[in-house]
Amino acid sequence: MADATQSLLAAGFVETVFHCPACGVSGMSLSRPAALLDRTCADCNEPVVTTVLDRFAR
Repeated sequence: MADATQSLLAAGFVETVFHCPACGVSGMSLSRPAALLDRTCADCNEPVVTTVLDRFAR
């Protein structure tokens, strides 16, 4: 994992996967938990479905 990603996760960001049912846009991002509510699509401005990922030790 990149050092920048590790630093953001340590600062409280979470890894997310998002999908817009209206237009089909999807992707991954690092987000602050408070920013997950009422999240909208950058392409069509409709609400997106967001899943928070959790890391497990191998």
